[in-house]
Amino acid sequence: MKVLHLNNPAQVASNLVKAQRELGVDSNLVITGNRRLHDNYDYDLSSIPTKYFQGKLELGRRLYGLIKDCDILHYHGQAISTGYRDLIMWAGIMNKPVILHYHGSEIRNKKPSKFTNDFVKHIYVSTPDLLKSVQNAEWLPNPVNLKKIVYSDLDINEKLVILHAPSDRKIKNTQAIIDAIAPLRNEGLEIELNIAENVEHERLMGMIFESHIIVDWVNPDFGIYGVLSIESMGIGRPVICTLTESLYKEYDLPIINCHPNDLSNTIKNLYSTRDKLIDKGKLGYDFVHKYHDSSEIAKKVINRYESILG
Repeated sequence: MKVLHLNNPAQVASNLVKAQRELGVDSNLVITGNRRLHDNYDYDLSSIPTKYFQGKLELGRRLYGLIKDCDILHYHGQAISTGYRDLIMWAGIMNKPVILHYHGSEIRNKKPSKFTNDFVKHIYVSTPDLLKSVQNAEWLPNPVNLKKIVYSDLDINEKLVILHAPSDRKIKNTQAIIDAIAPLRNEGLEIELNIAENVEHERLMGMIFESHIIVDWVNPDFGIYGVLSIESMGIGRPVICTLTESLYKEYDLPIINCHPNDLSNTIKNLYSTRDKLIDKGKLGYDFVHKYHDSSEIAKKVINRYESILG
């Protein structure tokens, strides 16, 4: 079986590719956009200028050359062409089975394109809130490569170091975090807030290692946790998010669920009861190994591929 993954939001595709290869699948990744934060892909088409028709034509030609040799196309995130019209070529004309994998803003609070309804064999979503927009989809928990993530004990005797790494400050509600910590510092609490933006993945993992608490999504409009939360729990770091509990009612989530309005008090309480952070970190580690192991998730996805190919 030969699989081509198209694009790599939050490194979900690259984690699947690595795990699928270890399971004997010929899996590869092509990207059409590159923020230079990682290099774990096989083909990089991001240098092709697509503002004008000639560039779009060249991108389509290059993708055609890759897709024609695959058995199944696993299409991640934003559409290559408006409304996923490129599916007419890949699934319609070329007759390639396509799995569409939504990751966030491309579908959240929107209606699916008619092209996805007509040409896609199966749909995954990366977070359960997206099921409200795509009711016929399946939630696939984000996979992480746990072989590269090493648990480390917390040193809770130093000042409290908090890390926040927003891909979008408005969506992650970064200002609420800044506003929550400022008065605690004014009270004399030794708290260091690090905000990591556009940081290479390897460096970000080091910053997680050096932190005591990770604050990820604290936006009640979303109510989810993301890949940063998963990787942080894998290292043994407690995570704070604003969660919609109904989305995760089947799971005993170890994430500290906190509304932005309560964030200051929550951090203050954790500051004075730091011994609880170690236990929270261990629970998070166990949770990630149970639900987000890329090897186990890759097996599930391969089974889906096989059912589609027949």
